[in-house]
Amino acid sequence: MEPINLCNTCHKQPSCFGKGTWGRQTCDEYSSLSLDELIEIDLFTDAIMTGPCPRCGSGNTYDCDENPLELIVDDATIGHCRDCETYWCLECGHIFDTPKKGMICPHYAICLQCSEEHCYLDWGMFIEKVCPTCGYHDKRCTLEDPSKCEKETELCCPYQYNILECHSIKEFLEKQV
Repeated sequence: MEPINLCNTCHKQPSCFGKGTWGRQTCDEYSSLSLDELIEIDLFTDAIMTGPCPRCGSGNTYDCDENPLELIVDDATIGHCRDCETYWCLECGHIFDTPKKGMICPHYAICLQCSEEHCYLDWGMFIEKVCPTCGYHDKRCTLEDPSKCEKETELCCPYQYNILECHSIKEFLEKQV
């Protein structure tokens, strides 16, 4: 069982986080949020991070990451609508016909094929293999604007931060309609 992070359920989380304190399993200053406050935070987070359902427009949605009530899917990149039971990819918007355990969005196969054709590194591999060799790296990126990294532009997919701009993904989604 994973250790419990008290910070996620504490009134003082914002101020502690600002001081660099995070992920505590024990704390002398712990001040528990009420169940109603936790539900309100969860609904707000779902509304911001997941957005409305692409099928019915409802805001009664959540992502499927480690949700104890989600018995079918455990994936932060898949959204679920509580009202119409739609499951969709939060990265590209693809709507799944039938939810299944372990399902992944078909756009990942498109990205993998393109990455292999162009020898792109995925972001994790880039961070692990390239960043430590960079003159701007000192346990983390020290560039004033890390999004302007020339090596990342050269070695990673240009659409990794917005896959909806990729022509192959656009074609895939157009076929879904």
